[in-house]
Amino acid sequence: MKGASTFASPSSLTVSPTVSTRPSPNKPGTLSSTPDASPEPTNLIPISLGTRTTGFSDSTGATASRFPNGNRPSGWAPKPRGTNSLPSCAKSSPPAEERIEKRVMAATFFIQRVQPGNPAFAAASWKDLSCDPVPERPENPLLSALSFTSGPENHYFILPIRNTAPDPKFPENQPFAVRLKPSQQMIAATRSTFVMAMTLVVVLTAGAHAQLIRYQAALRSLADGSATFRSVEALPAVGEAVAARAFAAGAYSRQFRIGTDARTVLSQNGEDGILVAIEQDRDTKNWETEWLLTVDCPAGNAVINDIAIRPDGGLVVGGTFFNVASLERSQQQPLVLNGNGQTSFLALARPTGEWLSAQSIRGMELRSLAIDDEGSIFVTGSGVLARRYDADFQEIWNIPEPADELSAEYIAVGNGRTQPFVYVQGTLGQGADDEDVFVLQLGKESGNQLWNIEISSGDTPTPGQERAGGIGVGPRGVVRAAVSSNGFDLAADDVLLKDTPTTPARHGHLLFLDPDEGRLRNDRLLGASTEQGGVMDTYNLDIDYAGNTYVAIGFTGSYSFKGVVQQGEEDAAVVVVDSLGIPMRFLDSNGNSDATGFDVAAAGRDLQLLVGRVQGTTDELFGARPVAPSVERKAYLAVLNPPEDQLSYLINLPDPDQEVSAVVQSINQLEGEVYRVIDNPDRGLRLISADLTTEQAGELAQAGISLDLDRELVPNGQVGDPTGGAPAGWALQTLNNAIGLGTGTYCYPETCRQTVLYLIDTGIDTSSGYFDGNPNLEISESIVVRATGDPLDPLAGYDPTIYEHGTEMLSMIAGPDYGAALGTPIKVVNYNIYPDGNTTTISALIEAVSRANTHKSLNHAYDPATFCIASSSNSPGSSPAGLESAIDYTLTNVYATVLVSAGNNSNDSAADYTPSDLGVSRKGVICVGATDPANDRVPNTRTDPDLWAPGLNVEAADIDGNLTTMTGTSASTALATGAALIYLSLNPVLTPADAETALDLSAQLVGGKRIVFVPDPLSPGAAQALNHMSYTSWAAWYDLDSDGIAPNGLDVDHDGDGWSDKEEYFFFGSDPISAGIPRTQNLKMVASSQSSASFEFSLSCLLYQNSTLSAPYRLRDGTTLSIQKSNDLQTWVNCTDEVQNLQKTGENGSSVIIRFDSVIDPLVKTRCFYQILVHP
Repeated sequence: MKGASTFASPSSLTVSPTVSTRPSPNKPGTLSSTPDASPEPTNLIPISLGTRTTGFSDSTGATASRFPNGNRPSGWAPKPRGTNSLPSCAKSSPPAEERIEKRVMAATFFIQRVQPGNPAFAAASWKDLSCDPVPERPENPLLSALSFTSGPENHYFILPIRNTAPDPKFPENQPFAVRLKPSQQMIAATRSTFVMAMTLVVVLTAGAHAQLIRYQAALRSLADGSATFRSVEALPAVGEAVAARAFAAGAYSRQFRIGTDARTVLSQNGEDGILVAIEQDRDTKNWETEWLLTVDCPAGNAVINDIAIRPDGGLVVGGTFFNVASLERSQQQPLVLNGNGQTSFLALARPTGEWLSAQSIRGMELRSLAIDDEGSIFVTGSGVLARRYDADFQEIWNIPEPADELSAEYIAVGNGRTQPFVYVQGTLGQGADDEDVFVLQLGKESGNQLWNIEISSGDTPTPGQERAGGIGVGPRGVVRAAVSSNGFDLAADDVLLKDTPTTPARHGHLLFLDPDEGRLRNDRLLGASTEQGGVMDTYNLDIDYAGNTYVAIGFTGSYSFKGVVQQGEEDAAVVVVDSLGIPMRFLDSNGNSDATGFDVAAAGRDLQLLVGRVQGTTDELFGARPVAPSVERKAYLAVLNPPEDQLSYLINLPDPDQEVSAVVQSINQLEGEVYRVIDNPDRGLRLISADLTTEQAGELAQAGISLDLDRELVPNGQVGDPTGGAPAGWALQTLNNAIGLGTGTYCYPETCRQTVLYLIDTGIDTSSGYFDGNPNLEISESIVVRATGDPLDPLAGYDPTIYEHGTEMLSMIAGPDYGAALGTPIKVVNYNIYPDGNTTTISALIEAVSRANTHKSLNHAYDPATFCIASSSNSPGSSPAGLESAIDYTLTNVYATVLVSAGNNSNDSAADYTPSDLGVSRKGVICVGATDPANDRVPNTRTDPDLWAPGLNVEAADIDGNLTTMTGTSASTALATGAALIYLSLNPVLTPADAETALDLSAQLVGGKRIVFVPDPLSPGAAQALNHMSYTSWAAWYDLDSDGIAPNGLDVDHDGDGWSDKEEYFFFGSDPISAGIPRTQNLKMVASSQSSASFEFSLSCLLYQNSTLSAPYRLRDGTTLSIQKSNDLQTWVNCTDEVQNLQKTGENGSSVIIRFDSVIDPLVKTRCFYQILVHP
């Protein structure tokens, strides 16, 4: 302090500088004075502690034991919060018709361990756990979903009912007898179509990361005649009842038959159009022809150039015919198309194999079509840049092709409100030997041009030739454009590509274009030629729901991809690149025949189909699947699926000298697929995750590489029945009291220290606004932990239930109405390890833990934190070395307490599964089991946890913020995590091992189970359970001297900000190793009159409790607060009992403001000084 306030007379106030000295160095204190008519002393020695605001500046200087590199982040600043002076409880109202009522209870409770006989009290709040009865189901049976509210806070959700009414948006709107159920929720556009969310859900559950894909089947057209497939679309399997299907379209001459089906169609003249449905048998896995449809053209040729699937499952095809064409229908008159010479057409077919309607399209040669989520059709081709039709084939707008040398070839359309755009790709002739590619964006509503870019090369002396090779729109709206070029300096609107070839040859490129202005965002070479003269052309592309792009190519020559050389001799291939441009796989055919892949369909990450034509005198091999030779051109369809013997592996590299890149390259050479690499030798964490066949894994093992299975993890919570199964609010009540009858009340402490929750789970859905009801809760980040090929964004927009588990977990930890830690400031950092379905892998968990470790070290080094992991393996096995290393770093370097669920789906010991086994082997990892209202283990949950918590029909909030319940060890882990955050906020210096000990010692022992305990503030023993704070433990947390006294006998000020370490502990609750606000006056007079004066001072919120302000004035750590006065600065008298109106008046960051009044006798002229002391 630089000065103190003194008074010349009772009625006037002046401020004079004084010289400062300190009280006893082992008694932190503050000093001030009351008005005095005597002369000012020249040697006044007041000690005053300045107040702080909400934050502290960054600094470095953590000790080597905590931060090896000497770096530490900014000091902590507890979140501003409301008053904590009243109890926090939740009380149920037994009468069902009563509304939830918030009430204030003037109650105190113990929140700090103290010496016997030293009572300590602080704040609490209450919470109502009542539930009104669930309303009856509405009468309307056609509502897709209905949610409504009964009472002001009780929300109920009625499960969706499928809408079976016809959709008036489409013609022929009676529901199709299709394999794909109608839905109004679609995923993002691919090249020309989209798949419904109901189908997507099934795809997601098939795998949670990239996997090996191989050619598993190959079919070609049979019978006498030639044929070519030009386009293909596909649908994945849906559950057990609906098989995967593909629809291939093109043209044939004379006769056409494919597969083992004996059905054969005959052309009427030249070439006719063909549409084939092929289905995979669920038992044999063989692909068989389901039906054939033709476009017959007796006077010339007909061909189907493109196909797309409508939102209702109908198939739209487009192509050309000459003069007249007919589309035959069973037991009905054929559909007849009339034209003038070569004419384009559109036709609609049921997915069960019947033509429904057809229409001639004049003024263009239709080459490509696309459909949006409303069923609108967009076409392009010679003569028309773009044209839009409604679902009834009625023209909406038309953009003619410009008169210059421009040829439109491909079209794609975005879906949803965020993607109201149409994209056209084609070639632009600059001269006889110079062609460029253009991509332009049109507005969907009117066709107005928004931007146009050129993709070209300017090599001299001969400019490169570019060819369009397909266009599509990814889930985020980013455009993919495939281009082939023989130039070296390929550029998009003068922005050079980054991934460029070095050998003179023709190459394929994939460009990622920004939808706002067409700016080049990324690019990927689809193979680098290793010899001059190679030829690679791109023909079309498709994009799956995760944003991975599949490009159909043809190539001749030698091309390197992922360091592996691919040899081609007029071969076809599918090249796959993930949404970040990371190369994934190159899947080519082999043989001396001429094979061309014209189109590829990506029904999902585990099903793609390549179609085109093949001709030659020897077999063409698609993987191990041969296509028989033919001197005539034949249509083929090749199916890409995961091999049955593939498994996911973890490869741990304990040798720091072993190169990760060398092992990755070995896996690439074996054609395995690496999907995750973590290389952090400083933390003892170096691993590779890869999908391998049995043969590939054997070869790596023979080379001395150790492999463990990267086992699947699943969430350990299941949605329960919100209408019954357990008493309302029983779980929270059990945290207060697991023995005897429930009181209908849950009481929880109001704490002040910010905590950090690292929720490693699914994503969290905050769109309902439900979590806004807890002002202590801050959801700061949600980070997707993705493997190669995983979506960049979580897929909740397509399937909201993907966020279900994480949302419900957080609602039970700290959500309004259902959270265990409602009164605790919590910052949430969410790591979503389920970006692509309902399963994840151990390697994803390892990466999430590693990233959370880094995040805490950089942002919350000294903040108390928990890692909550409510996922476990379904198959037995101990945690791999990589997970052990990551968790060990969490415990010993970043000091976060880890809570893991014991697991469901078996009655085995949790010690036999991952990651719950770490609860057995490591102190600071708490494994939580699940109990029912009778305190018995929930059936089919695992045994032998460290602690137990309620886990049967535990109330939670769903993704809409409505009441649901969760059953399983996920629910129990959520409640235990909430309890741990309470303990850590009250005692922020607990190490993970200490936190486990505190929870274990305070646990309620019932039937041999130690059940997590959050003391009712009014219950005996609350202080013993919750109080674990002392100056010694605080100093150890910050690596300070335990006595806080320097060799010169003065109190240590570690960060040099003018406040001693003890002052920061007792009065400010602040960070002692990060300099805060410069020292200012703490004890200060805030009001005065002739008869009284009022003073304020700060007190650490960590130590404050209601009982602090009444005798015996105990703080939470067992120390005692006193206010002392002196007339001469020599003799001090304890006047704590004499001051008036001692009260808390506010909060300031990590401290509370305490005020008291002093009576002044204006007739007595004497000076008086005050100081604030804390006694052991």
